[in-house]
Amino acid sequence: MSIDLITPAQWQTQPWQNGGGITHQLCRQDDAQGLLWRLSIAEVASDGPFSRFNNIDRIILLLSGAGFCLHGVGNNPQRINTLLQPFSFAGETAIDCRLLQGPVRDFNLMTRRNAVQAELRVLTIGSVAQPLPLYANRLVYVASGTVTALLGARRIPLDTEHTLWLNNESVNLRLISSNAAQVIDIAFPSHSLYTTRPRYP
Repeated sequence: MSIDLITPAQWQTQPWQNGGGITHQLCRQDDAQGLLWRLSIAEVASDGPFSRFNNIDRIILLLSGAGFCLHGVGNNPQRINTLLQPFSFAGETAIDCRLLQGPVRDFNLMTRRNAVQAELRVLTIGSVAQPLPLYANRLVYVASGTVTALLGARRIPLDTEHTLWLNNESVNLRLISSNAAQVIDIAFPSHSLYTTRPRYP
C-alpha cells in the first residue's frame, strides 16, 4: 500500500516546440513497452494541431477559459466549451485545435489501449462525506475548492490542483469538503499491472 500527494511544485513542465503552449506532467507510469498512463495539464495559448499518440486513448476536460473546437474527430467540429465535461478520442486521430476566445487550460488522461482500463468521473464534494467505490489503484485531482480525503482514521487535506495517488489501497476512501469542491476521480479496475511506483518529478 502506498499513498502519494502530488502538488504543482512537483509537476514537470515542458514548453511545446511550436510555441503554442506548455504541458505540465503530473504523473505517469510506464512498463517495458512504454507509456501505461499519464496525467497532464495543458495551457493552450494558440491554435494548432494536437500531437499524435499511436495506440493511446485520451480523455480531455476543460479546466478554464472559453473553450476550443476540435476539427478531425468526426464529420463535424467538436466544441469543448463546458468546464469539466469529459471528451474521449483516439490519440492517433489527426486533430486541429481552434481556440474559441483566448487561451485555455485543460486536463488530460492518456492510457495505452488494450493494456490499461481507466474509469473517470467528475464529482462535486460537499459537507457530507462521499464514499468512493473501492479500487486498489486510483487518482483524485482537485479541480476546484479544498477537500479532505478520509482513509480510515487518516485525514489527508487536499488543496486545489493537488493529486492524491493511492496504490494497492485496501481501505475505503471518502471525500468531504466545506466549499463544494470539484474533483476528477480516476480509478483503475485492473490493478495487477501496477507493480511499480508512478513517476513524477
